[in-house]
Amino acid sequence: MNVKQAKSQHEKSVEGAQSLFPHGSLIVLLALVCIASSSLVLHESASWRLGYVNIDEYLHNVRAYSCNAHSIGLIFGFTTSLFSWRRLKQFAGNRLWWVGYFVIQFAVVIAFYVALQHPELWWAMMAVQIIGASLSAFFVTICVQVVRCFSPKQMIMATMLVFAVMIALVQGVFSTLEVSAPLWVSEVLHLALVVGAAAFYLGALRKSTVFREAYIADEQPIRAQPLHERDIRHIVPVYVRLFAIVGAYATVFGFMHVIPLALPLGVYARVVTFVIGAMAALALYALTVRPSDVQNVASIWNRFYRFVLPVVTIAALLGPLTATTEFLPALIMQAWALYYFEMLLVTASYTIARTINSSPAQVFGRTFLIRGIGFFCGNMIGMVVHESVVLDAATFSVIGAIVFGLLTLVTFNMNSEKYAKTVWGFIPYEDPRAK
Repeated sequence: MNVKQAKSQHEKSVEGAQSLFPHGSLIVLLALVCIASSSLVLHESASWRLGYVNIDEYLHNVRAYSCNAHSIGLIFGFTTSLFSWRRLKQFAGNRLWWVGYFVIQFAVVIAFYVALQHPELWWAMMAVQIIGASLSAFFVTICVQVVRCFSPKQMIMATMLVFAVMIALVQGVFSTLEVSAPLWVSEVLHLALVVGAAAFYLGALRKSTVFREAYIADEQPIRAQPLHERDIRHIVPVYVRLFAIVGAYATVFGFMHVIPLALPLGVYARVVTFVIGAMAALALYALTVRPSDVQNVASIWNRFYRFVLPVVTIAALLGPLTATTEFLPALIMQAWALYYFEMLLVTASYTIARTINSSPAQVFGRTFLIRGIGFFCGNMIGMVVHESVVLDAATFSVIGAIVFGLLTLVTFNMNSEKYAKTVWGFIPYEDPRAK
C-alpha cells in the first residue's frame, strides 16, 4: 500500500467512525442478512421436517444428508472467491446479472416448499439446498467487500449485528412459524427475504457510493511472501498450518453438528440450544474483542485458543450427559463455540485483508471455503459414526477425548504464536502491532 492509499483509507475510517456505519453500507449488510438467512432457513426447515427414510431396505436419517447438502453448496459458492479480483468486480456491478440471480433465488425457494410438502422427495430438498447454499455463499462473498470501508469498531458492530439478526430470523421467527403456523406463511415470508435482498442490493448498486468505492479499490493478489533464508527449511508453506487449524476446528464442529441427530429433540428444544448458545457467543465476542484487537492477527489468534478451544472441548466432554438426560448443556456450548468461532473468522478475514492490502471479499470467501470443507468432512464422519456406532456414554467419552487431542495438537503444536505475527507468511515481516 502506498502513502496516498494509506492516507485515503485512514481518512475514510476516521470519517466512518463518526457514524454508526459508512453511508450506504447498511443496505448492503441487510441484503447479505436476507440471503444468508434464506439459505439457513432452507437447511433448518428441511432438518426440522426430515427423519428416517427407507433407502435400499435400510433406514437412513436423511437429516444428516441435509447437513451434507448445505455444506456442499457452501463449498461450491465460496469457491468463487478464487476468481480474480477483476472478475469479482465485473460480477458485483452487473445489474442484469443480479436481476437474473434474484429470479433464480425466488424459484429455488418455491421449489423447496413444493418438495417440502412431499417427504418422499427428500432428494429434491437436498438438490435445492445445494443450489440455494451455493448462490447464497457467492452473494455473501460479494457483499462482504463493503467492510473495506469500515473502521475496526464498525467491523465489530457489523459482525454482531449480522449474526444477531440472522439468528433472530432463522431460530426465532421461522422456527416459531414451523410449529405454530401453516406452511404457506413461512413460504411467503421466505420469499419476502429474497425480495428484500433484491431491493436492498439493487438499491445499493444505484445509491451506495461506499459499495462502489469498495470495488473500485486497487486490491493486491493474495499470495505468500518470499521466505527468508532462515525459513527455507519449511518444505510445506507456513500458511498451510493456518489452513490445517481452521480445517481441524471446522471438522470438529461439523462432526458435533451431526451427532446430536440421534437425540429425539423437538423443534423448540433444538432452537433453544442455538439461541442460548448464540446469546452467549455474542456476549463473549462483545467482551473479548476490542477495536485494538481487530488491527492485528495475533490478537485474534489469542482469542481463538483462549476461548474457542476450551468451550468446544467442554462441549465434547459433556456428550455423555447430553446422551442420557433431556438437559442439553453440550449442545448449548457447541452452539456457543461455533458462533464465536465464526465471528472470529469473519473478524480475522477483515484484519488479514487490511494487513496484506487484499480484497476482504476474497479473504473471507477463501477462509470460509476452508471452513466449509472441514465442516463437510466432519458431517461425513459424524454421519458414518451415527449410523454405525451405538452412541452410549462410553462412545461419547471416546469422542470427547479425540476432540480434545486433535484440537490441542493443532492449536499448540503449530508454532502459531510466532506465525500469527507474519499472518502465516502473507507478510514478509512481523506486524509491529502484534503483541
